[in-house]
Amino acid sequence: MQEDGEPEETEETQRTFTPRLLGVMPDSSEKVFLKQGPYGYYVQVGEDKKGLSPKRASLSEVKDIDSITIEDAIELLQYPKLLGKHPDDDRPVLITHSKAGYNVRHRRTLAPVPKNMDPKKMTLERALKLLTGKNVKKFGRPKGKAKKTRTA
Repeated sequence: MQEDGEPEETEETQRTFTPRLLGVMPDSSEKVFLKQGPYGYYVQVGEDKKGLSPKRASLSEVKDIDSITIEDAIELLQYPKLLGKHPDDDRPVLITHSKAGYNVRHRRTLAPVPKNMDPKKMTLERALKLLTGKNVKKFGRPKGKAKKTRTA
């Protein structure tokens, strides 16, 4: 038993979760499911098909899985969303959703969206300010030739 009086979740109760149909996507009439994977709960559009990877979105921020609605799932599945083109290089600037929260992405640069900022109201101008801020991270392999290592 946990301190707050709720029974502990054992491995057996976690494994017995069955996928739940939340509803149907309004634009494509595909089914939307709530599922559990090795890293937590997620929503998925469509059935699992061999060779095809369906669109999925993590539910890391949601604490009560029973309260998830089709509207919540549709909102999460809209990401990554194009905010516009970067004025310097005409490349896309996106807002993405991950387990860590919302991020603004441009090429190999990632900037977290602050918790006090609503990601639904994100504009290209705000995103460009975040990309030039101090919390910016670079990811991926740096461009250029790979260094050769000598083998004997």
